[in-house]
Amino acid sequence: MKYIIFRIIFLIGFLNLIGCNSRDDQKVFVIAGQSNASGVGDSGKSVFVPNKKVFEYNSLLDTLEVLKDPVGQNHLNFQVAQTGSFIPALAYKYSELSKNEVIIVQAAKGGSSLTVEAEQNNWGNWDERGKLFSSSLQKINKALEDSKFKKVDAIFWSQGENDGAAIFLGKISKKVYKTSLKKLIKRFREKFKDVPFIIIETGSFEGDESKSNCYQQIREAQREVAEEMENVYIGYNETEFFIERGWLKDVVHYNQIALNDIGEKLAYFYYSLEN
Repeated sequence: MKYIIFRIIFLIGFLNLIGCNSRDDQKVFVIAGQSNASGVGDSGKSVFVPNKKVFEYNSLLDTLEVLKDPVGQNHLNFQVAQTGSFIPALAYKYSELSKNEVIIVQAAKGGSSLTVEAEQNNWGNWDERGKLFSSSLQKINKALEDSKFKKVDAIFWSQGENDGAAIFLGKISKKVYKTSLKKLIKRFREKFKDVPFIIIETGSFEGDESKSNCYQQIREAQREVAEEMENVYIGYNETEFFIERGWLKDVVHYNQIALNDIGEKLAYFYYSLEN
């Protein structure tokens, strides 16, 4: 009898020890923005690691599926990758580092602007007057129904090319972009309190120095927002060097080498925030 009691006490203590030292074993990452968020890379050179608990939420089927490029769906005003993205590199590397399960919610629309004034060709915008923010909430909330902890752990933001072009055309200013980005973050945090907002800096425009200078203003605004707001970070700041590295697919879009680099370094960045 004493032996049985000892085993029970030992087992209870062991389980309590596991509980005290365990960490959340699942993360929900939202990927939001425009075409470099959805990705126009090469799925054949994207990252895929079999037998890992890394999933994406498919809003068309309302299911979790194994994450593999092309990520996303043409649904709820968002777009599937054409054809590779940075998302698998981020998710699989983070899962490797942390041993956590990962659920991805892709909410990216090519050509989308942050502000209404910068929108071109009805491609959508993230303004409170646009559709993309409310669509992202719809998709995120549906995905959370399938998650363990019912919370968003981080939002990764890659956007700014159209707003940079709008600065070039005199439609908006750097100040307008900066103010709008702060408003967007606050709107997300009304729904997901204190969620880390991690920015991939907007790159450069190849072949037009004047436009590139306007893209530089977007990067400056992004850095200022990260400095001025709590729990907002620049997670990747190498995009302005992609031209000299030969990492652009066209004048503004990142190739798969660049996308894989972004994803892997974002994984290390987010993992470092936790440790």
